[in-house]
Amino acid sequence: MLSHLAEATAVGALTWDSKRSFLHTGQIQVQTRVQGCELGKLQVVVNDLAPSEPRCQYLVNDVPIRRLDVNDVHRPWPRRTHKHRYVPETGKDDAYIPDDIPDVPFGPTVAPGTYRRVFEAFAAECWVTLPEGYWTERKGVAR
Repeated sequence: MLSHLAEATAVGALTWDSKRSFLHTGQIQVQTRVQGCELGKLQVVVNDLAPSEPRCQYLVNDVPIRRLDVNDVHRPWPRRTHKHRYVPETGKDDAYIPDDIPDVPFGPTVAPGTYRRVFEAFAAECWVTLPEGYWTERKGVAR
């Protein structure tokens, strides 16, 4: 799943949904050549109450095979960016510190383009090709 052999390609454009007035999820569908795992999705979650702590995940068959938590707490580390990878043999995940995600300074705002750069770095680690023009901004916010 997580290699070039899956030929994972995102399709269409990122669409945004807000479950609450402050919690926004951007999502794009992903197609692969892996039998039984042909459809998946990449997501980015932005919380207006903690804008410098976006999250991303890659779901296949509704299983989060990769997850990124920016500036979040995870034992044994203090608040910092980390990733989770799904371990099929156990059905659980393990966490590690990545070196391929752009830095997001703590604060009440983030620089324009930050969420897109984080999302694209995450997609690259998941071996998902993003189509040109896929990124859309959520309504009322330019990031």
